[in-house]
Parts: sequence; C-alpha cells; structure tokens
Amino acid sequence: MKVPGLVTIMVPVLNGELFLPLALDSLLAQDYTQFEIVILDNQSTDRTAEICREYERCNRQVRYVPDTVNRISHDAANHLATFITGEFCMIACDDDLWAPNFLSVLVTYLQLHSDVGLSFPNACYVDIEGNRGTQRLLSKRSLYARGDSPLANVWRYLGQRRVVPTIFGVYRSDAYLAALPFDTFDETIADVDNLFLIKLMVQTKVHAIDEVLFFYRNKYRGYDSSLTSGSPKGKSVFHEWWFFAQHQWRFVKKIAEVVDRAQLNWIVKQILRIRSWYTFSIAVTVFRVRALIGRALVLLRFREGPPVQKDIHFDKRSTALRAVGYDPVGRNDVSKEHP
Repeated sequence: MKVPGLVTIMVPVLNGELFLPLALDSLLAQDYTQFEIVILDNQSTDRTAEICREYERCNRQVRYVPDTVNRISHDAANHLATFITGEFCMIACDDDLWAPNFLSVLVTYLQLHSDVGLSFPNACYVDIEGNRGTQRLLSKRSLYARGDSPLANVWRYLGQRRVVPTIFGVYRSDAYLAALPFDTFDETIADVDNLFLIKLMVQTKVHAIDEVLFFYRNKYRGYDSSLTSGSPKGKSVFHEWWFFAQHQWRFVKKIAEVVDRAQLNWIVKQILRIRSWYTFSIAVTVFRVRALIGRALVLLRFREGPPVQKDIHFDKRSTALRAVGYDPVGRNDVSKEHP
C-alpha cells in the first residue's frame, strides 16, 4: 500500500554535474514537505555520484541508487517506478527547476479530485545561464480539464503532441504504474513519452493548472546520429524524411494497439483510430515543415526554444553514452521492466 500524501520524486541522471545541484535544491525547497527523492544514476563518469552522496548524507529525503545496469531515459523511468512508495509520484530531470509551490498546488488538486490521475502546470523555459523565459509553453487550447473525456483528451493530444510540461506533472501513483512501461518501439527512442501519455489519457482524467510552476531547461536537445545505426544523417533529404516517416508509421501502429486495448466503447475507438491515421499524414508533412519553421524562428530570436547549435551539454551526454556502450537497437527487453 502506498503512503498517503507522500510524493515519490524520481530523478534519472547521467553525467548531470552541471545542473543537478540546482535541480535538487529546487526540489528540496518545496513548501509541501511530504516527499522523497530517488536518484537513479546511470553509471555516470563525472562528479554526479559525489554530488548525490553528499545530498543523501545531508537530506533524509534523498535516496541515491547507483545503477548496476546500463539504462537510458525511458528505461531508467521504468526501473525507477519500482521504487515508488508514495500515493503520488513525478518524474524530475536533473536540469530543470520548480516553483516552491509546485507540489503543494498539484498535490492539493489531486487530493480534492480522486478521479484525476495527473495534474500538471504551465511552464516557461530557463536557459543554461539560469535566465527564465517569458513565453508560456502551453496556450489556452493546450490546457486539459478534469471534465474532458478520454476521446477529447486523446483527440487533442494527437493533434498537438505537447509532451512538455504535461509529462512532468504530479501523478496518482496507481495511474502512473498502470500506464507503464515506457515502450521503446524502435532505435530512435522518439515518441516514447508521447505513447506513454496516450496510454495514460485513455484510462484516467488529466487536469492542467494555468500557473507557471515549472521551468524546463532550454538547451540543445538534438540526438546524436552516430549512436543510431540506421540514422540517415549525412544522406539525402529524402532519406531523412523516409527514416522519419517509417518511425511515424510504427508509432501510429502502437497508438492503434493502445486504443484497441482501452476500456472505451467501439465508436470512440474507431474515431481515435481514424484520428491517429490522419495525424500520421500530418506528422510526415505539416509537422515536418512546422518544425523547420520553428527552428528558423528560434535561430532568428523571434521565439523562445531549444537552440539549434550543439553545446557542451550535448557533447557530455554523447560522451557518457559511448562510455557505457549505449546501444539503442537492443533495448526493448530492458524497457519492459515495470512493477
């Protein structure tokens, strides 16, 4: 049985020395004090272990778990779920920041509405220098409400695919565990978080609180093509598009599987299946063009968003992945681990 009122904060980390202390200080400064922090260290090679042990020594709410198995991102999230002891839980990256009332606002909402499985706030960016942005990441039309149906939620999500800050809210632990695992279905590891949120939305209510309580680290987030054996990087534009389209085809088939298994009536399932196939065609055309336009607007400083140029954080991450022999192709068995 989960401890009533307790929030288990799950922190996966790999070579996080640059921002980890800031993230932990931000979490430990919460005005809602009934929480525990579980840090899973994916075999870091920098000062991460030293930092974590010091925080564990000074704070009884912090638990440091050095992993003996090489996991990355979603695999680590699956494993971290085995440490959940609280009624509520959340995922916290090692470089983000939270307002002091992040937990109190979101947990209070969940305590008042037992039918809601996830509450999340609005958010802004925070850059690598610590400067906080001014543009909210979610517009009014991206805010989910408790009264929305699974059909409305999944329909909207398929058209927007706004992972951040949705996935970084506070979950009712039972709902979070029921939506696991984070299911890697090809070597790109892309859209795994999107698939998880769709699995969550077909089975529980979600609610957004339009307050900026979360600050997402604004840094270069492109993937290292050298770590993906099938990457078309360096080939023609068509090869890159075809690689992307094949991934989206696999993704939409996974969505169809989720919808088929959901406890929804037959008509709703058919509507969502049609919607998912429709968004596939949009993803490989409109979304692709929209992404290019978005990158251009960021480059021209007309819009806040992740930089388009690689930086030291990208290099450190890639170096760490190579050091542990990261191989995304053979990870599916590990990704299935969950309670």
